[in-house]
Parts: sequence; structure tokens; C-alpha cells
Amino acid sequence: MRAPVFFLLIAGLWMGGQRPAGRVPGAEQTVAEEPAAKRRRAPKIDLPAADGSRFQLSRLRGKYVLIDFWASWCGPCRAESPNLRKMYGQFHSRGLEMVSVSLDDSRARWHQAIAADELTWYHVSDLRGWQSAAVRAYRVRAIPYSVLLDPEGRVLATNLRGRALGQKISEYIPLD
Repeated sequence: MRAPVFFLLIAGLWMGGQRPAGRVPGAEQTVAEEPAAKRRRAPKIDLPAADGSRFQLSRLRGKYVLIDFWASWCGPCRAESPNLRKMYGQFHSRGLEMVSVSLDDSRARWHQAIAADELTWYHVSDLRGWQSAAVRAYRVRAIPYSVLLDPEGRVLATNLRGRALGQKISEYIPLD
């Protein structure tokens, strides 16, 4: 017997993910690690940065990159901010870059959240919310959502948070 749609929506929000309005969740996104032989190249990101410049993901080639999809209005995303700051502090000097792709549609709220959460890495957004080019290219269905890339720009793992994020990064970038 199938659960009512309402139950699925409530369960999805209760489990910590934010979805676009009107979208009924299908299969939950899960942590996925790509086998080395099947790693796919990450889609391009070419979006306006928070400082007004143009940001291209390709300029980070040669480094491990964590792409974080989030929004200022997303409670679970904001709750993950301290963990992201910790990961950045631990791994940035060892070769990790981070790029946060915001699903905001308000420049002011986006900038306020970056400042309030003390997020010091790259931030990009086309301010188109769920219609963002990067959201579509990465097939983001719920936020927060993360993608870990190898130095060649191939996807290593997706949908990591909390302790699992730090453990996965340390598999590639040891802390000594």
C-alpha cells in the first residue's frame, strides 16, 4: 500500500531536506560514491559570484572541490554551516576548495546569510532559486546537497553532511 503524498512531503521535510514547492519527493537522495572507473565529469558552473565577478568551476581544476547547494531560507542548510566552516578550516590548506551555490532569489538575504554564518569560501548564485542553471545541471532535488570532486573535476561522492563529510574528505586528503 502506498503512503499518502502528504505523508511523503512531511516525512521529507522532517528528515531535514528542503524541496521546491509543489514537488512530490520520489526516492530519497542517498550518499553515493562513484567507482573510479565510472566517475563522471562534473557539469560546468559559470555563475555570478557574491562579489559581482564571474566564477567558473574549471579554474579550481587541480584541487579537490566540495560543491555545497544551499539557501539562506533553508534551516538544515544553515545548521550545516558550522560543519562546513570546520571542514574548510581543516582541509583548505591541504588542497580543498569549497563552492557554495545558493538557491536564493534575494541578493540581500543571500549576502546576509554568508556574513552571519561566516562563510569565507567561494559563493555563487544566479538568483533563480530552483531554476538555477547549476541546480538543473547537477539535478539537485533537495537541499542541502553536496558534491565532492577530484582534482580532475570528476564526481567522487554526493550528498555528504556532518561527520560523513569529514570522513570522506579525509579519505582523499589525509590530516596526517
